[in-house]
Amino acid sequence: MTDTSATAVFDALVADITQHYGRGRILVAIEGPSAEATARFADDLAGAIRAQGRSANRASAHGDAYRPDEDDTALRATLAEFRKEDGDGYLLVDGRFLLSPRLRGAWHFRVWLEGDVPLSPESYAEQVKYVRDEAPRGQADAIFDVTTPDAPKRIWSDSC
Repeated sequence: MTDTSATAVFDALVADITQHYGRGRILVAIEGPSAEATARFADDLAGAIRAQGRSANRASAHGDAYRPDEDDTALRATLAEFRKEDGDGYLLVDGRFLLSPRLRGAWHFRVWLEGDVPLSPESYAEQVKYVRDEAPRGQADAIFDVTTPDAPKRIWSDSC
């Protein structure tokens, strides 16, 4: 994290997560189309969790194995291993397609990242189809604009 406003954003997100999931083995998904953006966000969130004296582990789910139409066995094995460990702690997993219907129930807390991210034509087409057909944004517990990586902004898209 590079400035106090980003620190405040991540501290507020930690408070939001720990309000509901303060104990146990907690799984957090950080989803977005950019591997760099999701990894950075997850690393910063893990740092904020650790700064509050809590345990935070990291994993990334990038590559062809995590496309929505592919087998997610390796990812599920990572999640199961983490849940078997003793003590309280958080596992933050960043990647694409983590909020697909087949994985939505795996997470305690779900973060959706969006912003002006350049994508290859193939990745763009996959992302458009995924967002249109599987509505992952609507499954997120928190949404952030990471167009400016040093200054993520929470988006409140409540309908009430």
